[in-house]
Amino acid sequence: MEKFLNFLLIIVLVFFSGCSKSGQSGTDSQITVGISQEPDSLDPLLGEMAASSEILGALLRGLTTRNEKWELLPELAKEVPSLTNGLWEQLPGDKMRTTWSLKEGARWEDGHPVTAEDFIFAHQVIMDDRVPVISRDLDRRIEKMEAPDPLTLVVTWKELYAYANEGHALLPKHALESVYQKDPSKYHESFFNTKPVGNGPYKLSQWEPGNYLMLEKSPTFFGEPAKFDKVIYRIIPDTNTILANLESRTIDAISPVGLSFDQAMEFQKRRGADFNISFVQGLVWEHIDMNHDSPILKDKRVRQALLYAMDREKIVKTLFEGKQEVADSWLPPHHYGHYAEVKKYPYDPEKARKLLEDAGWKEGPDGVRVNEQGEKLQLTIMTTAGNKIRERVEEIIQADWKNVGIELEIKNQPAKVFFGETTRYRKFPHLAMYAWIIGPTADGESLWTIKNIPSAENNWQGQNTGGFRHPEMDRIDNLVPKTLDEKERRHLLIQEQQIWAEELPALPLYFRADVSATRKDLVNWLITGTDTPVTWNVERWYFAK
Repeated sequence: MEKFLNFLLIIVLVFFSGCSKSGQSGTDSQITVGISQEPDSLDPLLGEMAASSEILGALLRGLTTRNEKWELLPELAKEVPSLTNGLWEQLPGDKMRTTWSLKEGARWEDGHPVTAEDFIFAHQVIMDDRVPVISRDLDRRIEKMEAPDPLTLVVTWKELYAYANEGHALLPKHALESVYQKDPSKYHESFFNTKPVGNGPYKLSQWEPGNYLMLEKSPTFFGEPAKFDKVIYRIIPDTNTILANLESRTIDAISPVGLSFDQAMEFQKRRGADFNISFVQGLVWEHIDMNHDSPILKDKRVRQALLYAMDREKIVKTLFEGKQEVADSWLPPHHYGHYAEVKKYPYDPEKARKLLEDAGWKEGPDGVRVNEQGEKLQLTIMTTAGNKIRERVEEIIQADWKNVGIELEIKNQPAKVFFGETTRYRKFPHLAMYAWIIGPTADGESLWTIKNIPSAENNWQGQNTGGFRHPEMDRIDNLVPKTLDEKERRHLLIQEQQIWAEELPALPLYFRADVSATRKDLVNWLITGTDTPVTWNVERWYFAK
């Protein structure tokens, strides 16, 4: 818990030379955004945190993006390939070809042109097993990438892939090729983590770790020139402090990575006339990952007991006034594959006790359950320190589980450590609580398949952080992205969710809205509720006169 003196000190520290005399940090030429997390990396192949995605949204633009209506729009591309325009072709043997034409005039911030070779180079790096990229799910399906000319990218696919129009990475080949070729195994340690070369409306000018990132308007951006000269991200881990900074006008906006739902509701009641508070129902899934290598959690009966013993309705009523929805699966209601009839786990302590008894965990003399070897049923849960809502959720779960004989230790960490080390390298002993921002086309392959369990053997690639293994679910999750028809994909996802709800790879908590708060006069701040960050249109932000 932050002490009051620290609270005051943080507010003073974030008030820096960019502030006007009136106490507002923003002028017509700059905006200051408060964010509770610091990026783990600004290399698009390595950064996994939502904070990284948000900063990169201002620095780097790809072939396509999604807007606040979830519509797929061309960015670097002149148009999006489709069967109708002939740029998406199905080939014999269940192969495909997509052809992209790049817009003329797109340049990296150092003046070099953006070309098709930048996409081919990124693909080469991603497919190098010596580089610990987050995911190879898209690139491993590619047979070859070709550049018949600098502004044309032709992608031949080994197999059918429903999401071929999203996710192609690009890197500045001219800036990184020599670094990569010198030693691919050390690519992830390169300057690009903290000093990226981008092609977006802004470029990174300063990064003071633990304090702020300063972005300056890029004169080489191919699109609409940015309206602000500078965008400053202040790193304020404590969510109460970040709200105080907005009220004191030290910052102009709070990132969706910065404000909890309960705080946003309270703030709207108290200061809604003075600030814009945004609530966007989207695809954010709060959950608890379980380490399936733990002998305790290998037993499905124990996993089910944990969920039955958790009063999730109480959590959403107590903390969110019932305005968040309890999750029964991993797919949110707004996703096309969501299945409302999936198995439910209502709060039922008696059923939890029975399952634990059946699994060999008997009540001990001190109330904590023990197995035949006399080992106590003790678990450790970890999450991001300073996130007040998650800390409250932990406390409620701790009390609920104590009621059925489970001892829960809370051991939280700073977000950069928790995401950059603990979850990335599967260092949590039992439980890790955080959120996945699910994309509109999410299919489960990256989250639940065996090949996506991060390990030293695959250089920590993949997002199946819990290490869940289930052959039939694996088969379905691998089949979904190869199925072009959305109705067929939905049918497969229903089958997958039925298995998921029985096996419980993770403990679903609730689906939460994206929330943020800004000055009343900030225009075009459009949060999406998806994995597309709020910075997707950062060049259009401005203060109304």
